Amino acid sequence: MKKSSVGFSIVVPVYNSEKTLPELVMRLNQVFNSAGYSYELIMVDDSSYDNSWDVLRELKSGNEHITIIRLARNFGQHNATLCGFNYANGDFIITIDDDLQHPPEEIPKLIVHIQSDDFNVVYGKYKPKNARYIENVLSRIFQKVIHHILGVPDNIFSSSFGIYKKSLIKNMIVIKNSYPFIFALVVQSTTSRKIGHIDVQHYDRIIGLSNYGLIKYIKLSLNLIINYSSWPLLFISYIGFIVSLLSILYGLSIIIYKMINSSYGLMGWNSLMVAVSFLGGLLLFSMGIIGEYLKRILMETSYGQQYVVSELEL
Repeated sequence: MKKSSVGFSIVVPVYNSEKTLPELVMRLNQVFNSAGYSYELIMVDDSSYDNSWDVLRELKSGNEHITIIRLARNFGQHNATLCGFNYANGDFIITIDDDLQHPPEEIPKLIVHIQSDDFNVVYGKYKPKNARYIENVLSRIFQKVIHHILGVPDNIFSSSFGIYKKSLIKNMIVIKNSYPFIFALVVQSTTSRKIGHIDVQHYDRIIGLSNYGLIKYIKLSLNLIINYSSWPLLFISYIGFIVSLLSILYGLSIIIYKMINSSYGLMGWNSLMVAVSFLGGLLLFSMGIIGEYLKRILMETSYGQQYVVSELEL
């Protein structure tokens, strides 16, 4: 059963954050209570292996604003966030991480910006202060990959700290994909000129380590490329076309040389190489075309589960 409509829904994907959750919830309550906003906190536990779920249940027992959801297994941050979106009742939906690197006290900046300008979503823009240089480099590279694949201008910033209009969220949650990527869903649901950002503070991680390492970024990049672009198919098609074209040119050159010098080449070898190269290139080109049809069929028919709820306490 859904709660009645509120002004703001704060969606927090939770993963192994038992030590930061009490302070996060306390600071979120202080921000919204002091401003007099009606709000709800939607905490989605992405099957943590620490005591995060027990901490969430304890926090909920004394706070009527909290809804806690536990996923049956680990689906990932984007799936957990999307799960929270489906249970959000607010006119505006805010996303924030569970590690306190995004200070809740910066949320009013997002609220003022989205209410005063004609944006459907506003992200908090910041410069990462992680001590680990490699994490900053990977983050910047991943941002470049996102912009290039989704075809959005470089001046548009995306992050997990942002505020969305309810109308945008409604458009996003109807897009069914087993491997959702929140910013990709935003781009599919609104225009670039409706995406804004505002500078916010960003703190160092005090407890634990980032879940985003090299392997994580590679997996996210592959999911993004495969699910939201046709790069692999185009690459195979282009390679096939180029190989086919080169084999034709090679065949013509052999014919010309053979006409000039009848003793040129081993008997049968040249014609065999031309035939193999041409057929190989043609096969690659054909696979690219077939792959494009398969991709479109999969987009329409075959998607798995975005998330599975194990426990829910409203």
